[in-house]
This record gives sequence, structure tokens and C-alpha cells, in this order.
Amino acid sequence: MASLVSDSTKTMGSPTESISKTNQNDTKKSSHQVNSITYFKSFKDWWDSPRQLIIDTKTDNSVEKFKQSTHNNKLIEYDLFKSILNEDIYIIPPGQTHESKSNKIGQLLDIELDDGTVIHEFYLQNRQKLESEIHIVIIHGYMAALGYFIKNIEELLLPGVHLHLIDLPGFGNSMRPKFPKEFLDEPESTQDKIRQISNIENWFIDRIENWRIIRKLERFKLIAHSMGAYLSCCYLMKYNKGKDIVKEFVIVSPMGTESSESSLITHPKYQNFHEKIDPFEELHFEEEEEGEDVYINEELTYLWSSLGKPKFPKNLILSKLWQYHKSPFEILQKTGPVYSKILSYWSFQRFKNFSGSGDTIDLILKLHDYSYSIFNQFQGSGELAITKLISSEILAKLPLADRGFIDYIVNEETKVLWIYGEHDWMNSKGGEYIHKKINERSKLSSFEIVEKAGHHIYLDNSTKFNQLILNFFNLNNQMD
Repeated sequence: MASLVSDSTKTMGSPTESISKTNQNDTKKSSHQVNSITYFKSFKDWWDSPRQLIIDTKTDNSVEKFKQSTHNNKLIEYDLFKSILNEDIYIIPPGQTHESKSNKIGQLLDIELDDGTVIHEFYLQNRQKLESEIHIVIIHGYMAALGYFIKNIEELLLPGVHLHLIDLPGFGNSMRPKFPKEFLDEPESTQDKIRQISNIENWFIDRIENWRIIRKLERFKLIAHSMGAYLSCCYLMKYNKGKDIVKEFVIVSPMGTESSESSLITHPKYQNFHEKIDPFEELHFEEEEEGEDVYINEELTYLWSSLGKPKFPKNLILSKLWQYHKSPFEILQKTGPVYSKILSYWSFQRFKNFSGSGDTIDLILKLHDYSYSIFNQFQGSGELAITKLISSEILAKLPLADRGFIDYIVNEETKVLWIYGEHDWMNSKGGEYIHKKINERSKLSSFEIVEKAGHHIYLDNSTKFNQLILNFFNLNNQMD
């Protein structure tokens, strides 16, 4: 378990500076650094944590205790934003609707979808008027939630801008319906495997589209990270053809770019399947002939070798979790009173270079409380999808390079910006390969490596990240 936590910390690309000793009562102290919370706080976190949120929330969302538990989680989230964001951003307290004279307003929303599930959103607007309003949607990745974009809000919330930070279905404080059992079966044929993965993608992106329609977003700019970036690419290929809903897309350290031996669609007959079907219908294939789906040649093996793989730490426990379709947090939940303590080692490593208006340790504790509140929820939901979409080596079964994403960007004339961190464990060569292929046909793609940043660029070097976003979306010129 210790190695799993250690490897998880490494993948976050966290800084290496230690935290100075402080007098905080809720942290463990040594003569040199603070690196975790106390066992007492861990026990208190466990004792106070709502048991109602550890079960399938789709089946229990009408119970009063469940409603109170979700409200308490929103209060933790509210406290995080209230503590770190500038005072000129007025955040409406959960459960209240009163307005403010402030130009900048934020509100935590639960948007109920047609199927009864809920997408959680942090909606902010700058009411200082411009000729045109700009909507920006931000989507997080795996092992994350919308609150981790807290260092990007102030810079992006310019006059006329509306920010929509959402938790993916089954993540964060969005509703966590039980992941369909048929999605965890092991199909025998290549066709059925492709069909299953496509259905898993739809489990997410159909809900995102439903959320967009309910929120009446006719056009928006999109920022997405890691797993969220991969799913956003799938979303655009399904719902944005010829519609111009999204014309500018920032792809931040995405998973699933590179072709590899894990790809199920190396055979030409499986590629560009988005072009062959109505996106609202199920996949249809011609009859499969025995052995025909195995397609490996010298050109492919050379490509795979040149692209490489993500530098994700190999871990036996993680491989087993992948094999049996389990979430790491489900295992951590079984540690009960020490779960928060174990997670706090990650929190203090992840956020130790965090700076804000208050004491650094206090900020880390608020970020830890938020992290514990979202990770200590039902784990039989969206987290399980990762074990089907990619291998334990973080290689996609339906990689973007093989499935028509390049054609989509060129044909739809969508501007894209790829951003990776200097110390990113995700494979930047995969994104760079797609970037170059796009620009061979049309100069629509930009590519950036951000210094002093790991996988979570928006946290590690928020100053550079925010500037790249402002320039790409041409937001600075909106003020002129």
C-alpha cells in the first residue's frame, strides 16, 4: 500500500521542496518538515465522514441524510474557494440564492440530467459587460475534481467571461451511479471490445452533452486535462461535427493519444469508425473473419517504438487493481480511520508549493479536506472506466491517433493547443505526433511544454499555464 501511495505521488509531478515546520495542531511535526496530518485528525475525518456517500448515490439520493451529506461536502468545497480566491469574487453560500453587487460571482450548482443523475458545476461569471460573452468549460482528469483548477479561476475570469468547471459523471461531487456491470465484462471478439469501450465513453459524453443542452450553451471554449481531455476528444467527434459548438480546444496532458500494441484498431477496417456510423447509433461492423483483426507490420512497430509510452511507475498492486477493475480509493477506504492519514501524505506532497493569501499549511489542510471529501465517496462508479479505456501502462485501447481525431480537427477547422509539463509522466510524443499530422494538412495546432511543471500543469506552473490560455483564447485582446 505504501508503494502505491508513493507511486501515486510521483505521477502527480509534485515539487520537491519541503514544508517548513509550523504550529498547526492538525499536522504531524518533525524537526525538519510537516508531511501529513495527525492520527487524531485522521480518526476525526473518518468519524465525521458521511456513510451515505460511500454507496451508490443513484439509489439513495432522495434520503434526507444523503441530501445533508452532499450539502456538507459542498460546504467543504465552498470553504476551499472562499479561503483561496480573491474577495472580489463573491461566492454564493450553498443553499442560498441571494445576489451580490459584485461583478464577479460564483455558485456551486447541481444540474439534474434527463436520466436523474447530477453533474456538479462551479459556475462563475464576470458581469462587467463586453460586446460578446465568452463561455469556457473546464473538465478535470482521473484522480481529480473541479476544485483543483482553483489557481486558474482569477486569471481567466475577465469581463464578459463565464466559467463552467464541472465534475465528470461519477467523479468529484457529481452523482455516482453504479457503473454498469456489462461494461466490466470481457468480450471475446475485437468488434465487441471496441463496441464496449465506445459505450463506456458514451456513458460520460452523453451526459456531458445533456448537461450542455440543459445549460443552454450554444458555443464555448474547452479546456480539458488527462482522462477528461481524452473524453472531450471523443465528445467533440460525436457531438460537434458541423455544429461549431467548440472551435477552440486546449488539450492538457491527455491520455490515450499514442498508437501502441494495446490498440484494438490498428487494422484499417476499424479505423475512423466515427466516419462510418451515425454517432447516435450503435457501432456496426461487417462480419469478422478469423484472424483478420490482428494487424501488425514493420511500419506500425517502428511507429510504436518512436512514440514510446507514458512514464507511469510500474506497480504490482495497481496492475492487479486494473485486472479486477477496482479503484485504488476503494482499497484505501477499507483502511477506515487511517485513510485520511494515508491520503494526507499525498496531499502534503502534491500541494506543498501552494501559495495564497493565508498560511501555506492551512491552505494544504483545506485542499486535503476537499480531496478526502471527494475521494471518500462511492468507488463503484466512474473511476472504474479507466481500467477499460486504457491498460495499466496508460495505453489506450482506442487511441486518438488511430481513430480519426486528426481528420476531425482538420475537417472541422478546430484550433487546438496541446500543453504538457516539463516533468510530465504522460507521453508528450503522442500529442506531438497528432499535432504534427494536423499541421501537415492545416496550421490549426499549437504545442507547448511548460517548464517547472509535471502532469498537473495548471497547478504546478499556473502563471505560465494561465498566460498560454489567455493568449490562445485571445482573451487579453478582449479587454482592448
